Amino acid sequence: MAKLFFVGLDGTEKSYRLQTHRPFTIGRDPGNDIILRDPKVSRHHSEVVFERGFFVLHDLASANGTYVNGKRVRVAPLTHGAKLRMGNSQGRFSEELPTESDAPSLYAAEPFEQPMPQVANIESNVEMMPTAEHQRVDMQTLPHEKLNEQDLKKN
Repeated sequence: MAKLFFVGLDGTEKSYRLQTHRPFTIGRDPGNDIILRDPKVSRHHSEVVFERGFFVLHDLASANGTYVNGKRVRVAPLTHGAKLRMGNSQGRFSEELPTESDAPSLYAAEPFEQPMPQVANIESNVEMMPTAEHQRVDMQTLPHEKLNEQDLKKN
């Protein structure tokens, strides 16, 4: 699960869970996913997009730039622990492996804990054959000296 953390001008840190199926916009405008109330942040400052298996930060031609780990960037892949700066706002990127608590409740139970599905009545004319009646195959390997004539003719 990937998250962005930003410290607001009031000093409180907020976290935002990123999604892989749509861009995540950052800026001063109220229409953004992350709204940074910082006069040095552009209205539409940057966006995070999931591309080729990675989250990538794109600067949207902001006036004061977007910085990743202290370097001004136009486009930069985000790695776990990357430090972000937009205007006077500081942030960081975190990408943690999903835990069992993140899994949907449908898949949380182990297979043996789930109820067995009900089987419809089988027609009486279907012949059942127990598996024990199948011919067993001897998988033992023997050196050539110990093979007899009958063993050689089986193949």
